[in-house]
Amino acid sequence: MSVIMKTWLLSLLYVIAVAAHADEPPPAQLPAQPPMRVLVHQEPAGTLMQGETTRIVVDILTPDFFADAPLLPELHVDGAYLSLSDETPGHLVKTIDGQTWSGVSRTYLITPLMSGAMEIPSFEITAHLGADKTPVSVQTTPLALQVRALVLPAGVTEALIAGSLKVTQTVTPSGEGLHVGDTVTRRVEISAEGAPAMMLPPTEFPAIGGLTLYGASPITRDAVDNHGGFVGGSRVDTASYVIDRRGRYTLPAITLRWMDSQTREWRESTVPAVHFHAWWGAPAKPRFALPQRGFMPRMIEWFSSDTGIAVVLLCVLAGLAWYFREACQRQWARWKAWRYRRRHSEAAAFRALSRQRHASSAAIFAAAVDTWVRRAADDGAPASVTAWADQYGDAALGGQWNALQDALYGQGVQAWSAPAMVDGLAAARRRWKHGLRRWQHRPALPPLNPTG
Repeated sequence: MSVIMKTWLLSLLYVIAVAAHADEPPPAQLPAQPPMRVLVHQEPAGTLMQGETTRIVVDILTPDFFADAPLLPELHVDGAYLSLSDETPGHLVKTIDGQTWSGVSRTYLITPLMSGAMEIPSFEITAHLGADKTPVSVQTTPLALQVRALVLPAGVTEALIAGSLKVTQTVTPSGEGLHVGDTVTRRVEISAEGAPAMMLPPTEFPAIGGLTLYGASPITRDAVDNHGGFVGGSRVDTASYVIDRRGRYTLPAITLRWMDSQTREWRESTVPAVHFHAWWGAPAKPRFALPQRGFMPRMIEWFSSDTGIAVVLLCVLAGLAWYFREACQRQWARWKAWRYRRRHSEAAAFRALSRQRHASSAAIFAAAVDTWVRRAADDGAPASVTAWADQYGDAALGGQWNALQDALYGQGVQAWSAPAMVDGLAAARRRWKHGLRRWQHRPALPPLNPTG
């Protein structure tokens, strides 16, 4: 009996417990998190060249909608420049498992500076989805890249790889009408397709003597197309040269070497040199600044210009020439007499005779010899070639002169030689000059204590 009673009591307790649990409400279920997918890929795919810029595209998709723009972090990869592009996010629509997914596409620009294997690490993207702005975070998968080493040619220190590159310059003002104190501004712009602005090298403006150089901060920007895609970068460098003194100046040409990303060939882009001339102070800026603009300030302004200074100098020179006109006339007469004597001297006549060394005409050669003999006679030399041969020459000189005379008067028995005649006269002339110098240095008084 006791066993039956225990069985009934246990059954009754079980029924009461089941009834009690049946009255309690079921536990609340947590809402399912909205789905979001992230796809990371290289565009275009393939092996990179060291120094080449490529795109890392991040596609963020959801079957719902984004309440605001997804947040992407700033990434850091050792041995590479990596930055989030400022281009407008692209809108995506894809069908996955029969369901429509929409989203946005963001782009990182990466430029590897080292060769070998490189990896974009996993990173977290946070977005708010749906009308409730539910926060969702997704971790991306790492992306592996392969980078090939780049061999730089001689003279190139930095690698610049681009689809195309253009270098232009603007110089203001033009090279005309420049004066001391003016400023020449040289603006150089580098535009590269497929290369971000941060990879473009700075333009080096050399210092020029006579000019003071002032540099300006560069202006860089990345360009995008009509669809928000990255196109390339540009960099503008500006330098101002202040003219310190008058003269001609040249700003050297600027050459940039770069590699074509399509053909892998090195190319050069150059802007030409700049030439200009600077005069003294500008007419618009008188050397003596006066606040008034009356007659006297305008006159001082004109006299301080290049034209005014030139007119004043010409007037001073004309006045000095008029004041010293008599002395100038005497000096002019002396100079004319000196020039006449020099042109009609014995030395000038002998130089003219020496130029007839290869003469074939007996008349022309004899005229040159006669002119020299007469000029030498004025200086105390013998008055004929025969006397020259007897006093300073030799039998060969006399024989040549006789042969020349026979050829001149049609009685040529012996052939004459112009080179032999010139050499004989030159030797006789040297002996005459030597004796003349000895006579000039001979003492005027006899020795005080003669011997012998």
